[in-house]
Amino acid sequence: MHALSNILSILLLLLLSGSGVVASPAAAADLDKRQAVTSKYCKSGTSMCYLEYSWGPTIPVFRVAVPDSATTNAGFDTILQIVSPVSLTWVGFSWGGGMTLNPLTVMWPNGNGATVSSRWANGRIQPTTYSSATYRTVAASRNSTHWMVETVCTGCSKWSGGGLSATGVNTFAWAVSKTPVPQPGNAASSFSIHSNVGMYSEPLTNGKVPKAVFDAYVKGAK
Repeated sequence: MHALSNILSILLLLLLSGSGVVASPAAAADLDKRQAVTSKYCKSGTSMCYLEYSWGPTIPVFRVAVPDSATTNAGFDTILQIVSPVSLTWVGFSWGGGMTLNPLTVMWPNGNGATVSSRWANGRIQPTTYSSATYRTVAASRNSTHWMVETVCTGCSKWSGGGLSATGVNTFAWAVSKTPVPQPGNAASSFSIHSNVGMYSEPLTNGKVPKAVFDAYVKGAK
């Protein structure tokens, strides 16, 4: 499955290069040298666990958690956590595995915190704001090497024409850039085309959390 993820990632570099701009061969080569890893990550001393995806020190770690009550074809809240190197100035996550026709979560650092932007793209152009998915920030921070944001989304598990499978394999995608967002405090800000992209396919099994634990964890998120 990891080998398949690598192949799909290379294809996605071509498919998601909007406006006719393709990521540089050097950037693609850097990604190709790494082995994508998916695993289960649990916070020490808690019942909070995530489906974790990582691909080397220059790409964010992506973690997804859902309540164990999640049912396919029924909307359920999702948690997305990213831990990104400070060299990356925005990070995007696709809930449906591609740039178009599914909810996109775009995040960037904003001072010591982060801005989370809900987006949707009908074509390979700048994604527009998407009101059918809303976010509440669980935590956000920044230090000298990394920035982190964890957000709970209502509306990322089901959308017009698709949705997440609670029991089967789902395909997710990501995109990153080193070009700063012009208005970091504005969730509707424009942002540059991505420099690197990738995708991976996994079931949500490793990210399922007891519903009571999930609900208690996100309580108070803003």
